[in-house]
Order: sequence, then structure tokens, then C-alpha cells
Amino acid sequence: ECKNTRKLLRNGAAAPPKMDPVPMPELACQKVDDTYVLRDGAAGIFLAASQFPKNRETRAPYMAELMPHQNEIDPKYQFLMQAPVEDPQGRHSLVKFARKTKEHFVMTEDDEGKPTGWRADYDNGKWVETLAKPKAKAKAKAKAKTKAKRKSKPKAKKVTAG
Repeated sequence: ECKNTRKLLRNGAAAPPKMDPVPMPELACQKVDDTYVLRDGAAGIFLAASQFPKNRETRAPYMAELMPHQNEIDPKYQFLMQAPVEDPQGRHSLVKFARKTKEHFVMTEDDEGKPTGWRADYDNGKWVETLAKPKAKAKAKAKAKTKAKRKSKPKAKKVTAG
């Protein structure tokens, strides 16, 4: 009588049951004329166009977008509801999924969609915030490298005939 089917993972184990999609009619898609639905997939939770596969738009959800739907979200994701909604600079946090560790985390992006270096991971029942050290600009690195090469090269001596 059971009609439940699941995919098999590469290691042969049955894939965990998926959460039922959560309609989010207040969120309009950015690229197509549709609204988002919160889905559960191999890469964690994500927003997808409600008319998938016709509309294939997907993106990561912001924490602020999940909060109004916390009672509809599967209990296995309730730990996300305690995640920071924004970073110390006030940028909204995105829910992402690390494929290597198979864990959700939150992070922020700048106005251009590039990671800011701030992130929060769920560890031992609490959210731990970290800020990556800023990397030196590529131009500054190249300039320093060129300067170091010049110092290490011996200067050519001028030889005069006569």
C-alpha cells in the first residue's frame, strides 16, 4: 500500500525524505513571471519558481524571507530559525549549503553579489559567527612581487671600452 519512493544515493543508501514545498506567494521571481516555493533538495533548502520545470529559476533564501514561514518549514530545519538574520554591518544573511560537510550555514554578500567574508555556522546547538581576514588586493600583490624581483636581481654594471 505504500507509495513512497526515494532516490538512491551514490553510496547505495536511500536519500532522506524531502520536505514538502512551502509556497511563498509574496516573493516574486526575479527573472520569470512566477512566485517562489521553498524546496528541499540534494543541496539543502532553496527557492525555486513555483512552475518548475517550466520556469527554472532558483536562488538561496534570505533568513528574513524564511522567518514568516517558520511554522510551515520541516522540523529538521528549525535550527535555521535561530540563525543571524543579518551581519554586523546590517546586510541580510543568505542560507547556503556546504556540499563537502553537508551542512547549512548563513553568509552575506555585498551589493555586487560577492561574499563579504562574514558567515555563521551551526555548531553544538548554537550559531558561531566568523569573519574572514580580508585578502590583499591582486594589484597590491603583483606590485609587491615585482618590487621583490627588482631587489633580488643584481644590477648590471656599465662597462666602458678604453
